Amino acid sequence: MKNINGKEIKLSRKNKLVAFVLLPLYMITVFLISYTVGLELASKWYDSMAIITFIIAVLVLCIILNPVFNAFDFYDIYVVNGELSLKKKMKKFKAAFITFTLISVVAGLWRGII
Repeated sequence: MKNINGKEIKLSRKNKLVAFVLLPLYMITVFLISYTVGLELASKWYDSMAIITFIIAVLVLCIILNPVFNAFDFYDIYVVNGELSLKKKMKKFKAAFITFTLISVVAGLWRGII
């Protein structure tokens, strides 16, 4: 990744952990919880293809779309403000983290009920 001056900027280990491990795990956990609620509402059983499809979608979102296309302010969250703690990042970039949560909740409920 390059900054405005053309100088190469790399993600720190902490930011790589947050962006590529913790965020996908958080999204998958929220999906599974809302998926279970949706299944209970519809009186159905788990569908492994729905879970696998969501996991692949999350990995594509977090590993390809975010860093390559700067989706959801990736550059601002993890590079420009890389020194901030996770709590401060979540306060400063509420909209991005709320979007990740809503994507997971809506996808889980929608897939569980339908």
